[in-house]
Amino acid sequence: MKIASAITSEEQLLRRRLPRVVSGDNLLRPYNEYKATGQVILQLAESGAFFQVDLFKVRGKFALTDAYEDHFLLPKGKILLVTHRRVLLLQQPINIMAQRKFNPARDPCSVSWDVLFEDLVTMELAHGKKDHPGSPPSRLILYLQMRSTDSKECTRVIKCNRGSQQAVEMFSSIEQALNSYGPNASQLQKRKVLRPYTPSNTTVDHDELPKEMCGMWSVKEDHKLIPAESTFGTPLSQSQPLQDHPR
Repeated sequence: MKIASAITSEEQLLRRRLPRVVSGDNLLRPYNEYKATGQVILQLAESGAFFQVDLFKVRGKFALTDAYEDHFLLPKGKILLVTHRRVLLLQQPINIMAQRKFNPARDPCSVSWDVLFEDLVTMELAHGKKDHPGSPPSRLILYLQMRSTDSKECTRVIKCNRGSQQAVEMFSSIEQALNSYGPNASQLQKRKVLRPYTPSNTTVDHDELPKEMCGMWSVKEDHKLIPAESTFGTPLSQSQPLQDHPR
């Protein structure tokens, strides 16, 4: 009876348990449901909306190139996701948020922006206008390499939940990933990692990848990118890691 009902059912069949996370270091760890959920969110993330219409969308854009490291649930249905190569800001489907509960294994998020580690210069914790005095910072600001005269293109402001340590936790998570896999990381960490959703007969040929992927581990020593008179943040190569905070 169960087999017959499964065959005739029109509902989408989902796994009882999501796949175990395989991080950038390619090590297996005890099963963690929270991280398994984040890995599925990464695997289904899509981008390429055309005037908010689902045309030309690329589903699983980073499924074969990035390994999941961490993620954070932000206000207004946004998700910050950290991989071994970049930081992404995702948006849950708007129509899903209004009608039913978000299901990460079924509802793909859209990619608002992504920042490669090699393009990240420094980070800064900041307070919002509505933060109470003495409260933890509720903003994390990412400063990027200056490739445009527009200051908005050189920063990414991430709004966190007020009154929580979320901004500090995100800073620590990104810094840890940078120290492990960034341009200044040890060469022992920079090895090819097979994504858990990659078919066994699928190989990623670096000759067929964009140039930005092929040179993702190159060290860029351009000190002109950080103004000498700058007062914000600390260069990531010189920053001290923060202590991990419990979620």
